[in-house]
Amino acid sequence: MFFSRKKKKESELDAAFAKVYEEIRGIDDWDNPKKLEHYILDSCEQIIATTKEIEAQKTEYRIITDYLKDIQTLQNLPEKQKKELQSCAKTIEDLTRSRQNFLKREPIISDEQYALMEANEEIVPSTISMMQENERYQATVEKDMHYLESEKNRLEMEYDDLNRSKKWFRILAIVSMAVFACFLLVGFLLQDELPMDVSIVYMVMFLIGALIAMLLMLGMNHNQKVKRKTVRKLNDTIGLLNVVRMKYANVTRAIRYEQERYHIQNSHELNYVWECYNNTVESQMQFDADNSDLEYFYKIYIRLLESIDLYDRKIWLKQIRALIHPEDMQNVNHNLVERRAKVRARIQENTKAVKSERDEIDHLMKEHSYYVPEIIQIISSVDKLCGLKA
Repeated sequence: MFFSRKKKKESELDAAFAKVYEEIRGIDDWDNPKKLEHYILDSCEQIIATTKEIEAQKTEYRIITDYLKDIQTLQNLPEKQKKELQSCAKTIEDLTRSRQNFLKREPIISDEQYALMEANEEIVPSTISMMQENERYQATVEKDMHYLESEKNRLEMEYDDLNRSKKWFRILAIVSMAVFACFLLVGFLLQDELPMDVSIVYMVMFLIGALIAMLLMLGMNHNQKVKRKTVRKLNDTIGLLNVVRMKYANVTRAIRYEQERYHIQNSHELNYVWECYNNTVESQMQFDADNSDLEYFYKIYIRLLESIDLYDRKIWLKQIRALIHPEDMQNVNHNLVERRAKVRARIQENTKAVKSERDEIDHLMKEHSYYVPEIIQIISSVDKLCGLKA
């Protein structure tokens, strides 16, 4: 009803404004227009424009007053109804804050990682377990491989040492035979000149030679036995090392496949990405739940507002904090009071300007005894539409 009267009043002012302009154009078409006529008509035009502004300001003043009445109504609600409204508003505020926090958060995993986890959601947990087991097995196999490699190197060095010992035994045997032969030759050449029985010397030499030969034979046999044993150990170690290397290659290939598949370095990183994915999914589910709850509580909130006699209920959909926090409501009330005071001051100022303009027209017409019927008719129309005179 209020807005229909407002629109009707504005349409009447627009029609009057158009009529005045039409009259002005008609006067401007005269061959010798008078300055006084133009001044009076310009003043009428200004009066109508200022009156329209006053009407708009009065409308704004009434709206602000209605908003202030709404604040008073909300503050004076029965305690039970007020608590119910505030509780609903508080829930909406909390849900809105949670929703905003979700929208502002920094993503903890990339979209590519999220899509990869989502596509393999059913197998990622088992993949993590299998990868952890493979990494433990890889570490064990790698340790065994290093041990076997060091054992292989040790046996190879021992084999080389045995070969060198064999050569030394051969050299010792040759040297011993040469020395023994020299002694025999010297004894044979000097046997006639020696005062003692040479046969005893030969016997001693043969005994010493036999002892040396026996020791060399025992040493060479022992060296050969150790060498055969070392060769067997070396062959066994090489065989085991090849098996371990194959196992290491297989488990490493399996781990590398998962690394390339999920773009990670190890199972710890995959587990971290999986946890981030689950947190993101939970946050998204919470966000969806908050949206659903927010819609539900907004409906309740609107129903509660509809049960209260308010001028404008929609404005309180954006002023939820004011219903919860008294200081915010006081700020809203204070701002509206200040705004209304400024509007009232503009209304008074414009009303004073209209009155001054109208008094100036009367003064000029009286002073110059200027009473052209067309101008008087226009002034009367303006007075009637602007409510200046009865």
